[in-house]
Amino acid sequence: MERRRTPAAPPRYGRRGFWDALYRREGAETREWLGGLSRFLPQLEPELRPGDRILVLGCGNSALSHDLHELGYTDVTSIDFSPACIAAMRARYARCPGLRWAVMDIRALAFPDASFDVVLEKGTLDVLMVEE
Repeated sequence: MERRRTPAAPPRYGRRGFWDALYRREGAETREWLGGLSRFLPQLEPELRPGDRILVLGCGNSALSHDLHELGYTDVTSIDFSPACIAAMRARYARCPGLRWAVMDIRALAFPDASFDVVLEKGTLDVLMVEE
């Protein structure tokens, strides 16, 4: 019997141009690739403390950062390597002063050591491993 191989993830996921084009089309319209915060909040919340400095890696157009802010975690920095994504998210959540947005590649973080208490990623590693 021939063994079926799992189809490979589209290699375009590893390309910045793919994400820029996607975010130019979608803007900051929320898209939750693996589910929203409510899906994993029971596991996450016991690990979070008031005042935690949170970094969200590869934020995309997920509402995760905003949802954390709304729960009272007001020091949230979100990064993505797509300038189109970050521009859209900054505009969408401009009314939330505790949310910060930066264009940055997670493979080359530009933050000083110990800048964050919590680092979250929700699907970003899939993009890094797309060719594996």
